[in-house]
Amino acid sequence: MDPLTHLPTSLVPSWKRSRQYGVDPRKVHNDLLPKGELKDRKEQMKEWLNASSDILNQVYGMLRKSPYMVIVSDRDGYVIATWGDPPFTDRAKRVWLDEGANWHERIKGTNAIGTALVEQQPISVIGEQHYCEENRFLTCYATPLYTPTGELLGVLDISGDARMHHPHTMGMVLTAAHACQARMLLQSARRELVLSFREADTLAEGYGRPLIAVDANGLISRINQEGARWLNTPQAECIGQPLTRWFDPQDAQALLSLKDSAELPVKAPSGTSWIARPVLDERKRTHRVLLSPPSASERKNAAPPPVPLEDAVHISLEKGIASCPKFQKALKLAVHVSRTDATILLRGETGTGKDLVAREIHKRSGRTGPLVVVNCGAIPEPLLEAELFGYEKGAFTGARNGGHRGKFEAAHKGTLFLDEIGEMPLASQAVLLRILEEKQVTRIGSNRPIPVDVRIITATNKDLAREVRENRFRADLYYRICEVEIHLPPLRERSDLFLLAEYFLDEVSRELNIAPVLLRGEVREMLSRYHWPGNIRELRQVLRQAVFHAHFVRGSSILSAEDLVFPQAQAGEPDASPRPVSLEEQEAETIAQAIRISEGNLSKAARMLGIGRTTLYRKLNRYPNLKNIRLQHQRHG
Repeated sequence: MDPLTHLPTSLVPSWKRSRQYGVDPRKVHNDLLPKGELKDRKEQMKEWLNASSDILNQVYGMLRKSPYMVIVSDRDGYVIATWGDPPFTDRAKRVWLDEGANWHERIKGTNAIGTALVEQQPISVIGEQHYCEENRFLTCYATPLYTPTGELLGVLDISGDARMHHPHTMGMVLTAAHACQARMLLQSARRELVLSFREADTLAEGYGRPLIAVDANGLISRINQEGARWLNTPQAECIGQPLTRWFDPQDAQALLSLKDSAELPVKAPSGTSWIARPVLDERKRTHRVLLSPPSASERKNAAPPPVPLEDAVHISLEKGIASCPKFQKALKLAVHVSRTDATILLRGETGTGKDLVAREIHKRSGRTGPLVVVNCGAIPEPLLEAELFGYEKGAFTGARNGGHRGKFEAAHKGTLFLDEIGEMPLASQAVLLRILEEKQVTRIGSNRPIPVDVRIITATNKDLAREVRENRFRADLYYRICEVEIHLPPLRERSDLFLLAEYFLDEVSRELNIAPVLLRGEVREMLSRYHWPGNIRELRQVLRQAVFHAHFVRGSSILSAEDLVFPQAQAGEPDASPRPVSLEEQEAETIAQAIRISEGNLSKAARMLGIGRTTLYRKLNRYPNLKNIRLQHQRHG
């Protein structure tokens, strides 16, 4: 007779899984940990065990001298702690119900610990309900344990002699688990409060200065506006980014190893030395690292950081420089829909200000969470879903030990800006559509959905309607993300070209501390005739390069035709169709011109290009001809 007919319906799936795993009910192949690994797994749950010890001891006290024992396993099914008395514990050890043994379903078949882990719900398995014959003398009651952030931690189990089975035992397990959960939550909240006070005290010491807070993973958790200006990046885009994006990787790694009250000087992107100070938890581990620049007297002689392009355009909006009616119409629509929850698609060529408008929408939305930006075209296809949706520990080779929170979770209560949405692979589009419909995300390697409250803004320079017709973009996703479509006009169709140009000229004049730069009539004619395929970004780059050439080479504050270089057009023909030029050629030519202007001084050339010296050296190795240009100018100098 099939034994499944005598099982409770709740345990039938577990028995079927046990068969699929190939577990032999008559001969168990045990999985036992070496002492060293058992010690490591105990250490991983040490915080929970310390917080719950008095509760578990009370439970053990009620079961003392009885044929029952209390067991805690980790999330992989390994028993890491037990409480009990002989002679029952002696009999339990004969079936390896002891520390270091794995009781996952894959090893032991149906049992309370393993089945509770798989199904993530309370389970009782009594006597003959165990899949393996040697375990049928047991009666077991188990429930999953969770961290304060809702991640599966392990299992709490009470096991005893099947002849002593009592249904009230499950109530004892559930009550104890809830008490442990509450204790852990209280301890975690107390710990976070203490650490927040420590962090606040350290922040207060640096009041009025640029400040950056970095978490234990090396990600920026807080930054003030002045700090963002020093990083030359909009404030919202800094949050959640790795410090290595701006600081040397070796420095970033070193500051995460700070202990006690040690301070560490690190090189900032501007070349100055910043000071890193740790905020430590009660176990002397790094909770946060706070970075601040040198004292005010040292900063006084330092050149101010350049204003980022996006900030510059934003300032120009406030000053009314972006006065083009077409652009103002688009911006007005964006402002009006910002307070709604509608998904917004921003369409426009590269460099037209889509990121600016997205930030303006988020700023006016009233949402309390952050703006999280994802460039769908810059992330390799195999990593895109992990980046967006997150993953659990061990989900794939190379996954972080503690798993990873995806961008949807990071943007909870805020806005997720998916730039270059047209580059998203079709497989990822299907997952994104499901999340938008269900408003919950499931990490890779997990079955637990996580609710998310996220406002979606997307952007593309493609015609998504055509992409849908040509089966390169899902129609259902297109209609879901395009509740409101806002088209941003290209620069060649705008009427405020010279107002923007004058703003950028004033910007670079202040940066170089020179008299305002003027435009000759012929230069104005060239600017108006050029088609500006790179739009506002290209306008800024062309004008900055022209000012550098006029000031450093000709010693003039008036731009002339010889100062202008249009990267995407033939020299002297700014109104002509551009010849095919690769990105590598454009980059090499820009670097070459900076080296010529700086007369071979690489530090000066790097500052002009807005990159670090190390990055410039890598570029020189990539383009060997640039080394010859540098040597020529050094000889002439």
